[in-house]
Amino acid sequence: MPAIVQAQANKILDLTLGTSSPTMFTGAAKCRLTTTAPTATAAGTELTGTGYTAGGSTITFSAASAGATTGPTSTLQWTNGSGGTWSIVGLEIWDSAGTPLRWWYGTFTGQPISVAAGNIFQVSVGAISVSLG
Repeated sequence: MPAIVQAQANKILDLTLGTSSPTMFTGAAKCRLTTTAPTATAAGTELTGTGYTAGGSTITFSAASAGATTGPTSTLQWTNGSGGTWSIVGLEIWDSAGTPLRWWYGTFTGQPISVAAGNIFQVSVGAISVSLG
């Protein structure tokens, strides 16, 4: 599902072609849910509301093999306690740097996904596939 953010793709190219020093991923990966579609050059609008953690929830991925990986390694879930319906369009993977960097993005199939107040939205184990090809 996710695609690499253009700025990070440029860093990978520069690193592998020796044109600059890399900016490394810092700290834990964070999964942010968005209410608008993220793109390669622009972040989506992060979901807000009771039951959602601003800045994202920690997400872990399996070790990469054959240029691909999947995650999360444990189910992520959020309970909408906002009183209104959430409209979820996409997700983004950010690092945990002092000024976090966005690395990956994607939109959900069938989006927007409506999550009524009191309901749970979850991302199951292995539901996110990430690859470089």
